[in-house]
Amino acid sequence: MIRCDGNYTKFFVTSGKTYLISRTLGEYDTLLTPQNFIRTHKSHLVNKKFISFIDHDGFAVLKDNSKVEVSRRRKDEVMSSLSEQLAVGSWQVGS
Repeated sequence: MIRCDGNYTKFFVTSGKTYLISRTLGEYDTLLTPQNFIRTHKSHLVNKKFISFIDHDGFAVLKDNSKVEVSRRRKDEVMSSLSEQLAVGSWQVGS
């Protein structure tokens, strides 16, 4: 997951480490959206392959069981994008 922190961007990687980089989330959105990332909220960018499901409270639940907010404004876009992945078998719906 990638989260904005003012004019910085914080990367959370699968090893558990975090990295703080002095670029905006918008810059990474442009670079990473073609690489299977999706903006779930104004403050979050997530690799779609790590999303297990969207829960009833409007959070993307990741494979490590952490939760990332999906904004109401972006919910339809996120669901549509994940549905496309489901159609090709790379995203699984959880409970």
